[in-house]
Amino acid sequence: MNVPFARPLRHAQFRRLWFGQAVSSIGDGIFNVAMIGAVLTHHRSSGLGFVLAAESAGMVLLSLLGGAIADRMRRGRAMALSDGVRMLAVLGFGLGAAGGPLPVVLVLAALMGAGTAVFQPAFGALIPSLVPDEDLAGANALRTTTTKIASIIGPGAGGLLLVTLDVDTVFLVDLGTFLVSILTLVGLRDPVPERGDPESVFRSARAGLTAVRQRLWVTTIILQGTAQLLLVMGPAVVLLPILLKERGEFGAYGVLMGLEAVGSVLGGLAASAWKPKRAGVVAVCALSLLGLQLLALLLGLPVYVLGATVLATGFGYAVFGVLWISSLQRSFSDELLGRVLSVEMLGTFALAPVGLAVTPFAIEVLGTNLVLVIAVVLLAASTVVPLFQREVRDFATSERVASGSGGSVRHG
Repeated sequence: MNVPFARPLRHAQFRRLWFGQAVSSIGDGIFNVAMIGAVLTHHRSSGLGFVLAAESAGMVLLSLLGGAIADRMRRGRAMALSDGVRMLAVLGFGLGAAGGPLPVVLVLAALMGAGTAVFQPAFGALIPSLVPDEDLAGANALRTTTTKIASIIGPGAGGLLLVTLDVDTVFLVDLGTFLVSILTLVGLRDPVPERGDPESVFRSARAGLTAVRQRLWVTTIILQGTAQLLLVMGPAVVLLPILLKERGEFGAYGVLMGLEAVGSVLGGLAASAWKPKRAGVVAVCALSLLGLQLLALLLGLPVYVLGATVLATGFGYAVFGVLWISSLQRSFSDELLGRVLSVEMLGTFALAPVGLAVTPFAIEVLGTNLVLVIAVVLLAASTVVPLFQREVRDFATSERVASGSGGSVRHG
């Protein structure tokens, strides 16, 4: 296959992984729709916020531990173990737990988050062991775009299933997608991460924090992500449906979300074929495309113009994501990679729920326009300031670090 986007599928082990995770991603969309429907049926709307927070908290609290686990065993097996944990939670929902006391639902949601805390670092660390370096960006792009496409198919399928089946049966359908994922993972022949002297899981997790702190460019981008998710992306996510409803155009919301997904697919395609000399400059500036969407909301531009900016936002998210994860995978040795990715996940997403929760109050106190102006200014500042670092502009590396190198960065 000569198309950069499809080239990673030449490799049988990656092809196996990709197929299983494509099915699993569709299942994630089905689960989200079924879970929200079940919770809203049996509990007050405020209960849904607690459930979503519990899932997020389970992921955040166990993220460092998840990375340590991902670096102590075969990544495919770690992912399968995570799927097994999440299957237990889905089974609980399928047996009608959503109709029980809210604390039971919270425990199941936290269990889903805990499984994700192991799964995501292991997934990111597994890919470099299944494809050669020249196909790494393409593999990450394929992962990104497949997830986005599944985010359209999955909820649609979930909604259709809820119309034809009862909600408990829909959860059992989701169990089938987890089973497909596990069956594709247990047969992978990925290598066991190399390790030095035996150490406790918690000491191992601290090694991931130390590795990140030693690379200022990585720490800078993680802090940038924390700030943008809290102060820029959170308000953008919350304000979009609110302003559409105020304008009497809420019916366009689903279309706009679809356009963002299309933008992500296009961005993934572009990132798989493009190898910029200044990967950090391109990646960081790609995130700033969100500013177009914020300005469109601020100026009250027509919905078709807003749609174009939402598409650009999705494009920028995907370009950043592919370049960023590919640089991390190249910059850290295999035995550290799972822990590094778990630190990245923790640092980037720890405060995201706060931004989502605080935005409605900020709108009441400051007004919509001022919140949007602040978000635009902060987006510009958080784009420009990191680029003063040369390592950020380059994303610091152009070659993959070999296992056993202690995680040192190779400057291209």
